[in-house]
Amino acid sequence: MSSEPAIRVSGVSKSYPVFDRPHERLLQLVVPGTRRAADFQALSNISFDVRRGEAVGIVGRNGSGKSTLLQVVCGTLQPSAGTVEVRGRVAALLELGAGFNVEFTGRENVFLNGSILGLTRSEIEARLDDILAFAEIGEHIDQPVKTYSSGMFVRLAFAVAAHSDPEVLIVDEALAVGDVYFQRKCYRRIEQLRERGCTLLLVTHSTGLLVQLCDRAILLEEGRMLFDGDCGQAVREYMKCLFGTHGPDGMDAAAAVDARLVAGQPADSGHDAPGAAKDDLLPAGDPRAQLLAGGSRDLFATRAGYNRAETRLGDGRALLADFMIVSGSETGPVLAPGAPFTVHARYVFRAAVDRLVFGMHVRTVDGLQVYSSNTIMAAQGLYACDAGQVLVVAFDMRCVLLPGQYFLGMGVSRYVEGGGEIVALDRRVDGVILTVLGDQARASGYVDLACDIRVDPGARMEQA
Repeated sequence: MSSEPAIRVSGVSKSYPVFDRPHERLLQLVVPGTRRAADFQALSNISFDVRRGEAVGIVGRNGSGKSTLLQVVCGTLQPSAGTVEVRGRVAALLELGAGFNVEFTGRENVFLNGSILGLTRSEIEARLDDILAFAEIGEHIDQPVKTYSSGMFVRLAFAVAAHSDPEVLIVDEALAVGDVYFQRKCYRRIEQLRERGCTLLLVTHSTGLLVQLCDRAILLEEGRMLFDGDCGQAVREYMKCLFGTHGPDGMDAAAAVDARLVAGQPADSGHDAPGAAKDDLLPAGDPRAQLLAGGSRDLFATRAGYNRAETRLGDGRALLADFMIVSGSETGPVLAPGAPFTVHARYVFRAAVDRLVFGMHVRTVDGLQVYSSNTIMAAQGLYACDAGQVLVVAFDMRCVLLPGQYFLGMGVSRYVEGGGEIVALDRRVDGVILTVLGDQARASGYVDLACDIRVDPGARMEQA
């Protein structure tokens, strides 16, 4: 990766005039300077560099300015203020259909789009077979693209962009249209381009893809840049934008002091409790009984394995107040390979809430999701709880993880009827550090599929 910037964005802003009445917009075209109600600020003073060979992901909620920023970088939109410098041949895959004429055939559009990307006709002809083989359009290549499905359209568009030898590849969520097979094919091609030193600027809503493909991430919110740095931290900040924040700082003062006293801290200390468990404060016996004995107190941070760098999301109507991990006769966040275990979680409801969903996830240290499930996925339906109610939810599992350390997260959300939206009440993302013991040499990856390898006896066994 070179220190020389391939993309330099300096103080970029983009605004659009907003008019009270439609005829005022028309009048603005005839008489520039006509009074307008206000300006909509799509981007506000954005600055960043992308080094040559670097992969940078851009995340943010819908309407945060991601697509506008990419269009400004590509030059299809002019900024209202600031400058953009892009060095090298650029291939951009923006909204579906950009750079294509729907009346032309697929083959004609290959030549049209290739020329827009800076290829000569002879260069396009030399790569035509590779482009068509990658797109897998078949006999439809000589049909007008207005007859194509969205998947066929994006396959052809990406094939042209990926075979134009770009020095800078800019992709705006277009790959989400394709099927799983095509998406994997595209990601493999992106990896090949990156190995050749191609710079990648990517807009995505997939946090897993962000962590997998990108070296760093930029978070936009309402046209402003909130974060620029590590992908894992960017994902945590993005989730705060989506779901809000919740935690000790959002607790009432009495509850916060109560939690710190139980954790063995002075009442005026910070909220970072030590990781050592305080199980002696609770009666021995059944895990559910032990957790319920904690009442409404937030003892989560007193448990062994608590991750002080957790991200906590939600509106505070519920509190994920405690947890226990039990495997056989052992209690704690250390598991043996193949062992059954149960995660017990205590929830306290500060308000009456219906349509509840309880869930959990396991992620790698670098943020890739290994597993997640919830009561909707498990076909248990939705739940309701009263204000002041305390209950324990148990997640029964078997440890199929390979040896190493992982993050375990849990939470409760509300499923909004009609819109399919999930509203977090209290989600403790990566709240627990889970350690799996064992020998790393048996396999590599994240999960143990218990592979048993059989080789014909005709092959002679030799020492490694």
